[in-house]
Amino acid sequence: MTQVIESHSSPFYKNIIDLPPSMVRKLWKSGKIIILDIRTPQEYEDHHIPGAILAPLDYLEHLTELFEDREVAVVCEHGNRASYATYGMPHLYKKKAYYMIGGMALWIAMGYEVESGMDENGVLWQKILEKKFNY
Repeated sequence: MTQVIESHSSPFYKNIIDLPPSMVRKLWKSGKIIILDIRTPQEYEDHHIPGAILAPLDYLEHLTELFEDREVAVVCEHGNRASYATYGMPHLYKKKAYYMIGGMALWIAMGYEVESGMDENGVLWQKILEKKFNY
């Protein structure tokens, strides 16, 4: 059983929790969360966490159906965009959103798994936008 010691950086957002990559990885491996990668498609194609779902920050508010009913770890390259995507947009998350401290840079520095290339999870966002906006 994975026990999470929750650390909130703000008492105003009880559904947003800061976690280091080690705890995010434990939750992800146990199937409790999904990884929401908010970087650009180019960054995702270069390297991403296996199974992560791409939802570029610029379109995040239009892509809530990808994650609205799940707990998510929000990930970017260094943590800056993920901080904005969680604390700056707390209304997007019906369940808990974990802000992954240090982003992909820290994940990789810790030696955790990454893969490259574009996959089905990397293009879901485009399909949703095409359906919503009839591109």
